[in-house]
Amino acid sequence: MSGALPTLIADGIENPWNARALLDAAAMFASACLFRDRKGLAAAWSGRFPDAEPLRLVSRDAIAERFTPLTALDNLPGAASVYGFRPAPGPRPALIVGNERRGIALDLQAIATRRVEIPMPSRRLTCLNVAAAAAVALYYQGRGGGAPLQASSHPEARRPELLLLGATDHAELGSAIRSAGAFGWERLALDDRHRVWFGVDRAARAEGRAAARRARNPIRVVPTTPDQRFRFEQVSVVTTRRGGRPLRRARRDRGPRQLLVIPDQAGLALEQEDWRRLGDAVELLEIELPAAEFAPRYRLVATITLAEAARQVGQRAPGAPRPRRPTPVYESALRLLAAEQGELVHLDELEAY
Repeated sequence: MSGALPTLIADGIENPWNARALLDAAAMFASACLFRDRKGLAAAWSGRFPDAEPLRLVSRDAIAERFTPLTALDNLPGAASVYGFRPAPGPRPALIVGNERRGIALDLQAIATRRVEIPMPSRRLTCLNVAAAAAVALYYQGRGGGAPLQASSHPEARRPELLLLGATDHAELGSAIRSAGAFGWERLALDDRHRVWFGVDRAARAEGRAAARRARNPIRVVPTTPDQRFRFEQVSVVTTRRGGRPLRRARRDRGPRQLLVIPDQAGLALEQEDWRRLGDAVELLEIELPAAEFAPRYRLVATITLAEAARQVGQRAPGAPRPRRPTPVYESALRLLAAEQGELVHLDELEAY
């Protein structure tokens, strides 16, 4: 990690579950998390989590007096890309995130030193879950911005296939799928061994997907099982465990012959997994965190991984033609991602809870 990690300041958050996820995102990087309560969050928090510590609240004036520089994370005019962004030096940096529907309030935008956004190739879905977005920004700010977004004439040809494996919570998984769609994936494989997505009860299904209102920007979610075998040329397994190759130093832009695997460390014994069933060349990648053996929320690990993969895959130049989607190159007893298989999920169904 390089540079001083900013304090995370959340403005106008309404949902206490999002507040809890924001606290986890900050803890993931050993950062503090404060809340500017404009929507009754403190009362909702104490009602939902009566045994939890009260949220640490801060006012607009206190933010202006105590923190510098201030960076606003939002899709605002003039915002710089989070990739390669280097904020001005200062004694007490802070990163401001806002309400997912309304963004950061104008009075905080006015005192922000810089504006930054997370580039996403999706034409329709332009925001992530607020905690997932905060985790991405903290990850890159802790690395001095990291490398810039790559330019590519054919990014789809460089996009790896994606496997989400062993998620234990339907809301965390729903947010991870939303992130995959926002970063340009049109299909993914899901090893749902804990049965939190396929075949769940009506209440869990509704919470994981929410109510579909518009049929646009779909992503195909295809079931796999722990005993299926595949023939990828390169398999990259991403965790937060010590000992793997750093995520930022590994290539994840080798197209559909490469499989990007994001396991849920809360529900898996990683050392007992037969990774060789996925392909012959397997590498373990590590999201470097300040705390050793820290197992954060699944949505946070998944979104950081997808953001870095999307950075390497690159963004198509304006006006460049869209190439034909690459054909999956792997086989099992079934063709895994054949068009007639799996569940077509519209991203509008996935709430940013």
